[in-house]
Amino acid sequence: MSVVEDLAEFAVSLDAGSLPERIRERARVCVLNGVGMALAGTRVPHVATARQAALAMEGGMPGPATVLGGGRRTGIAGAILANATLFHARTQDDTCGAAHFGATLLPLLINLLEVRGLPSAVLLPALVAGYEVGGALELHGAASSSRNGFRASSIYGAVAAAAAAAKAIGLGARETAAAIANAMSFAGGSVVAFSEGSDEWRYQLGIAALNGLQAACLAEAGSRSARSATEARGGFLEIFCRETLDVGAITASLGADWALDRVMFKPFPVCAFNQGPVQAALELAPHVEGVGIVRAELRMNPAEATYAGMDCRGPFSTLSATLMSAPFCVARTLIHGTPSIAEMQQFDDAGVNALAGRIDLVADADIPRLCCELKITTAAGAHAYVRMVRQAADYSYGIDATEELIGSVFRTEGIDDAILQRLVRFVEHMERSEICDVVGLFRAT
Repeated sequence: MSVVEDLAEFAVSLDAGSLPERIRERARVCVLNGVGMALAGTRVPHVATARQAALAMEGGMPGPATVLGGGRRTGIAGAILANATLFHARTQDDTCGAAHFGATLLPLLINLLEVRGLPSAVLLPALVAGYEVGGALELHGAASSSRNGFRASSIYGAVAAAAAAAKAIGLGARETAAAIANAMSFAGGSVVAFSEGSDEWRYQLGIAALNGLQAACLAEAGSRSARSATEARGGFLEIFCRETLDVGAITASLGADWALDRVMFKPFPVCAFNQGPVQAALELAPHVEGVGIVRAELRMNPAEATYAGMDCRGPFSTLSATLMSAPFCVARTLIHGTPSIAEMQQFDDAGVNALAGRIDLVADADIPRLCCELKITTAAGAHAYVRMVRQAADYSYGIDATEELIGSVFRTEGIDDAILQRLVRFVEHMERSEICDVVGLFRAT
């Protein structure tokens, strides 16, 4: 069989009752983190932009889908665009490798279940299908596609969304394969926004989710799609990866090596690659407090250090630029401590800007991914140094740790703890709850 057929067979075979307990638990944690961070992201400016565009796109007419946090109802396409932007607003949504699947899949499935009246019991297996199909492709292709300037969330997220939507609406293997193939044909999205500090990336997840939904709906209606969409000449891998990959390896470990085991959560509202540098700066800050910093050197793995926007040293005028800039994140943390969304939007802090200009980002192949080294030289000629060693497991939080993280964010944003407890109850009893319970949380904030 072809890759899309193997992926489809696996997605169709998924059953919540037969999934390993840890995978069911991982999916619940993804719901807890994803919805929690969305609840805390309603005031990020770009959310209002997406809502305005969504309502204009749908003609401003009421529809069957809820714009979360905005209280309006509109068509499902507009709602998904607005809601995916909300879920991605704080940038603290989960990552699976280089892709943000949670903020793509959750708004899609919430609105799809809402509009079609589907039971919330389909949420968990549909979510798993999306993570696993998208994750299998991301694992083998993201390094290549990212080097070629494509954003992993846009291309693998579209395929993940197609698999999740197909699973939710109950498509068979042939139709699911068509949905996946359609999404591979529709996918696309660049990383240029990170280089310029512009905002296209904030809306890419909504576009990926819509591509996936349209791919699944077309398959449901009987579209004829390429069986060899992954491996063919001019197909998905050739277009985005531009190198020969082991096609068989993509599906060989489905159901054995789970993508959900690779999902990471972010303690700080900055790029995933900057989590380690922020932690390194927090560790060194007490040792350099009150002394002049002449310069600093931050060493990171080349795959992270050379990613678009990571080496920007200013000037800064957008949140998109600051959360991607490793020098800015380190400088702000050294001076002010743990970063917040509000602080990341303080672009005129002279001390932070000056220090960011004195921080050199060095690509070092000897530094493993997620790790970094930070060396600071003071005006007195002294040095402070830390090597931050991190693995994916360090960011692979369980239910309790995720609840603690969301609680901390809620306190910062002034959100009532009762909302968190309602969210936790939904996550614990997801199969027996209603999707309107999630929608209601956004009305209460």
